[in-house]
Amino acid sequence: MAFKREDGTDISLLFKAVEVQEFSIHPDGSKAVCSVNRGVNYELAILSLLDGKLRKILSGNQALLSPTYSPCGSKIAYQADFEGDEDYDVFVADARGKDARKLTDGVADNEHPEFSPDGRKIAFLSNRKDDMENLYVVNTEGGRLKRLTDEDLPVADFAWSPDSENIAYGAGASDEDYISIVEIKSGTSRRVLSKRKAEYSISSDYGGTQMQWSIDGTKLLFISNENDSCDIGELTISSRRRRWLVKSPYDKYSPQWSPDGSGLAYLEVQEPNIVLKVKETGRTRIVSQKGGVSRNASWLPDGSGLLYVNGSATRPEEIFITRGSRRKKVTGFLAYDLPTHAFAQPKLVRYRSFDGRRISAILFVPKGKSSRRGVVIPHGGPEMQSLNLWDQIVQMLVMKGFTVILPNYRGSTGYGREFLHLHDKDLGGGDLKDVLYAGRHLLRTRLVDDDKLGFWGASYGGYLCMLAMTKAPDMWAAGVSIVGYFDCVTEFESERGYLRAYDLSKMGDPKECPELFRERSPIHFLENLRAPILLTASARDARCPPTEAREVARRLKEMGKEYEYHEYMDEGHWPRKRKNLKDLYVRSVQFLDRRIPK
Repeated sequence: MAFKREDGTDISLLFKAVEVQEFSIHPDGSKAVCSVNRGVNYELAILSLLDGKLRKILSGNQALLSPTYSPCGSKIAYQADFEGDEDYDVFVADARGKDARKLTDGVADNEHPEFSPDGRKIAFLSNRKDDMENLYVVNTEGGRLKRLTDEDLPVADFAWSPDSENIAYGAGASDEDYISIVEIKSGTSRRVLSKRKAEYSISSDYGGTQMQWSIDGTKLLFISNENDSCDIGELTISSRRRRWLVKSPYDKYSPQWSPDGSGLAYLEVQEPNIVLKVKETGRTRIVSQKGGVSRNASWLPDGSGLLYVNGSATRPEEIFITRGSRRKKVTGFLAYDLPTHAFAQPKLVRYRSFDGRRISAILFVPKGKSSRRGVVIPHGGPEMQSLNLWDQIVQMLVMKGFTVILPNYRGSTGYGREFLHLHDKDLGGGDLKDVLYAGRHLLRTRLVDDDKLGFWGASYGGYLCMLAMTKAPDMWAAGVSIVGYFDCVTEFESERGYLRAYDLSKMGDPKECPELFRERSPIHFLENLRAPILLTASARDARCPPTEAREVARRLKEMGKEYEYHEYMDEGHWPRKRKNLKDLYVRSVQFLDRRIPK
C-alpha cells in the first residue's frame, strides 16, 4: 500500500528500523544474542558489544524469541511458535545457532526458558496441565519433562537460586499475587510472601536478567504494592523477614543485584517515561536517558555497567551500554533519517473524568495548521500503561493531521494498587467512561471538532472501541477495532486459562452474574452503531479468537451497517511479520483518513 503525507513524505520509512525484543549477554561480556526483526520476522542474531554489528544465526518461518545463553556460553535456549499461535516450543542450540533441538513435544504452550546456574537444566513455563501456566524443568540435553508446581493460578515469573537447587516464582491473577519457592529435587513448594490486598512478584514487567537472589542464596528481591506503589523489598528466606530497599510514589520494575551484590538496578516510572536507576552505597542515580522508555536492563558480567533498550515516541528503540556516568549507543538500528519534522512530541496531560478523578494521558498535537481531527487510543491489557515509547501508529496519524490522545484509564499499571483495582468487577464500566472523557477533553479544549473524533484500539482497546461506539454512538465519526473481543461470555469460554483466571478475578463467573456480562458485551448493542468501523482479526489468535470479530462482521452485514473487515491468516494476537504490521497500520490510518472529514 502506498502511503504518503501531503508533502510527499513516505511514511513507510517508519517501518525500516530493526526491532529488538529480548537479549542475553554472553558470559565473556563481548556480545549478546538478540531476538530481532530486520524486516521479515523475528530471528536470532549475535550483537557485538564492541562495534554494534549484527550477525544472524537462526531464522525460519517461525518467530524466534526469548534467547538466553547457558552459564558457560556454549549453548542458547529460545522459544518458537508457528505464525503467532502462542503455542511455543523450547529449543536449544549451540552458541553459533547450529544443531538446534526441540526440548518440548509440541504440546500446549512452553515459554521463557532459563538455564540453571550449573547449566544442567532448563526451567520454563507451560500450560500443558489444565490450561494453566506452571513451572517445568528438563535436562539441557533433553529427556523427560518434570512438572515442579501445581498452582491453580498462573505462574508468571521465576528465578533460579545460585546453587540450582530451588526456584522462586510468582503466581496469581491480578489480586493477592504471591511468591513461593520450589525445591527442584523433591518438587515441594512453600509460599514465602503473601498478604491480603497486596500483590507480590519476582520481576514484573519490562524484562531484564533474572538476578533476584543474593549471591549466597539467603535473600530474595521482590516487588510489592502493599504500600500502594510498587516498591522493591528484600526477603530473608529463613526468617521471612522483609526489608524495603526502595520506596517512592512511583511504580518500579525488574530489580536485580549486580554480579557482586554491591549494586541494585531497577526501572522506575517517571511518567510518561521509564528510567533505569542504580542504587549503590546509599546513592541512587539515573543511568539511562530521562526521556523515553528503558527496558530489558541487564548487568554486564563484570558488573561495570548495564545493557538496556531505550526508545521514545519520536525515535525507534536502540540498545545502549551505561558505565558510571558514560552512556554509549551500541546499535545502529536506524540507518537513515526519519521525517521528524512531521512528528509530534508527547505531552503529559490530566483531565477530570466522570467522578472527578484526574486521569493521566499522553497528548500528541500535529505541527502547523490543524485539521481539528482527533483519535482516542486506549492501551490494551487492560493492565498496561501508555508511555513515551515508539509506536508508528501515533506518528502516522499525526502526519495525517490528527491530534491523538492516549488515556491511562482506571485499572492501568503505573499508578499504584488503589488505581489498579478501581475497575474490579467493573471492566467496561468506569474505564470506558475514562476513555470517553478523553475524547471529551479533545472536544472541550477545541483541539478537535465535534464531528471529527475517531477511535483506534487493539486487544482490550479493540473491545473498548466497539463498546464506546455502541454505548456513546454520537461521539464518533469512525473507529478501528484491532483483535478485540465483543461477547464477554464467549470470550470467557474460549480464552486461555490465564486470561480466564484474570477475568474471574475482575468480573466473576458469567453463570453467576449474567446481566453484568451481557451489559458489558458490545455484541448486544450493535444496532446502536452509527459510525463506520474497521474490524481486524488474526486467524491464529489465542487471546481474542477470530470467531469474535467474524460474528460481529456477520451481524453488521445483516443490519446493513457500514463496516470493513480484514483477517490476517498467518498471524496471532499481534503481528510478528513486518509486512503485516505495516499493512495493519496503513489500513487503519487510511480508513480513518477517508471516513473522518478534514
